[in-house]
Amino acid sequence: MPVLVRRPPVIALAGAALLLLAALAAPVQAADPPAGADVEGPCTVMAMSGDAAGVTIDELEGPASSDSGNPFDVDPKGRIAWAGTGPAITEGTYSLAIYGLPVWSGRIDNPGARTSADGSLELGDILPIDVVGLIEVTGSVSGTGGSCSGSAWIRIGGEPLTSIPGMVGIGAAIIGLLGVLTAVRGSHPFRGLFAGLLLGIGAGILAIVFGIVPIGALTPFVAIGGGGVVGLVLGLLHIGGGAAV
Repeated sequence: MPVLVRRPPVIALAGAALLLLAALAAPVQAADPPAGADVEGPCTVMAMSGDAAGVTIDELEGPASSDSGNPFDVDPKGRIAWAGTGPAITEGTYSLAIYGLPVWSGRIDNPGARTSADGSLELGDILPIDVVGLIEVTGSVSGTGGSCSGSAWIRIGGEPLTSIPGMVGIGAAIIGLLGVLTAVRGSHPFRGLFAGLLLGIGAGILAIVFGIVPIGALTPFVAIGGGGVVGLVLGLLHIGGGAAV
């Protein structure tokens, strides 16, 4: 007679999660029409992304509406050419941030009071690690002569499952899920809170890697907070097991 092999529910859940992640890792197409950048102040910006061979991938322009459904597609191994206009800021600072975390900044030295600038950059010049997925970038320039700020959604190409952020997200989500499930058996609120936060961090990273932004730029933070709340609530439940540890 056939032999039935019973898999622990935790392993089954982890396997199902990995299958779901694999299904989400579908290739994406470059946005058309050009992506938009929200701009506040008397500034304009244009950008063009290319792959490692120099073939154009996507374009961005602003002021326009920044939309996570139509992000600026870029190649992590390619270059981004940019040009902009603005007030005659003779001296000041500029900065770029991802989800509020500063990644690039510097000083403006413009004794000639120019009102336009252009250049090109590689993502490696800005990001300390290889990032894959959908991110919101904010930027600002300010100083003597005026100021501007803006934001745009950028989608960085790559393989989500084999990228460093993807593997970290998967590992954190699985370990957090296992911790939350073990916190339910008995009453372990602190274990549940810690494991829930870890689960939320993993989910937040995966939301970026796979471009899942149902609530926009707040998605990663809501995932972290929501994971902590879920873990704490489940840890307070007493479903079998012994006393709290």
